[in-house]
Amino acid sequence: MKKEYSRKLQVFLRFLIAIVILLMLLFNRIRDFIKGVIAGWFGKEGLGDGLKTQVNVASVIFILIIFGVISHIAKKYISDPSRRIADSMNKVSGGDLDVRLEAKDSFEFGEMEEAFNNMVVGLKEAQTLREKNDEHNRQLYAGIAHDLKTPMTMVMGYAKLLKKEDISDEERKRCLTVIEQQIEAANVQLEDMLEYSKFGSASYKIIPEEGNIAALLRGILADMFYKFEEKKLVLNLEIPDTVICKYDHSQMRRVFSNLINNAVRHNPENTTIKVTMTETGGGVEVVVADNGPFLDEELKAHIFEPYIKGKNGGSGLGLSVAKKIMELHGGMLEYVEDAESEFKRFVAVV
Repeated sequence: MKKEYSRKLQVFLRFLIAIVILLMLLFNRIRDFIKGVIAGWFGKEGLGDGLKTQVNVASVIFILIIFGVISHIAKKYISDPSRRIADSMNKVSGGDLDVRLEAKDSFEFGEMEEAFNNMVVGLKEAQTLREKNDEHNRQLYAGIAHDLKTPMTMVMGYAKLLKKEDISDEERKRCLTVIEQQIEAANVQLEDMLEYSKFGSASYKIIPEEGNIAALLRGILADMFYKFEEKKLVLNLEIPDTVICKYDHSQMRRVFSNLINNAVRHNPENTTIKVTMTETGGGVEVVVADNGPFLDEELKAHIFEPYIKGKNGGSGLGLSVAKKIMELHGGMLEYVEDAESEFKRFVAVV
């Protein structure tokens, strides 16, 4: 299309130049032609001494008419498209991104109008994306502020209790346990936020090393076993003693911890949680399943998107971070619901 517009414009400009040169070269001929026409109308005797002046005036008028026609053509195909583009650009610079041009077959201006429309559409999409990101950031900051405020308030409250002289050893121990748990919860939120921010860097890389991933998963469950007891959850494990593969130890710990914490946090008492690990032909599959309530449709559709939070709070970054880590390992993380068994599960493959 660009070559076609260029060819048409070149032909048009050559035509204008040729007309101007032709009129200059044929001025005398045009004057003689008009002279003959006037003489035919009135007869040479009727023209008298003013014949030369009348012919020159008629020749000038004729040339002006020709130039008027050329000016009209130039206005239609050059001036008007230029003005439309300039006016639309002024509107865009004023913030109006809904303006569009009707791309017409007017030499290269047709291509310029198409390019202008594409530019405005791109700007509109960028603005929409920016507004969406701004809203996401507001939600993130609000979530982080809320999630940090709760543990910090509890830490301050229990720290004041510890200052009392008449507090018993048992009460002191309970206060210290709560403080430790709340600080751990706040630390998880901050680590998720910092980890998510790293994914935007091109230099961010994982460091896979060969190791026993089954031992890693067992160790995480052992460290978190008290949470299952506090919540009165039933834990079923099917994890081999040894499964060797290459993975980033610190990042995979984050994935497993996030999935298990989610199962504990978002399920009611007496829920059964199953954690299994199996070797497949393509790698290692880890499943964290439970028979708690299924997710509502809206949350399920966006479960791995950042800033998406369940009813029990959180920054909404944990699952997004976990999915990204699995993808960096060349694996995957997906959510599946099985109505027949009444279990929902997160499946991680590395």
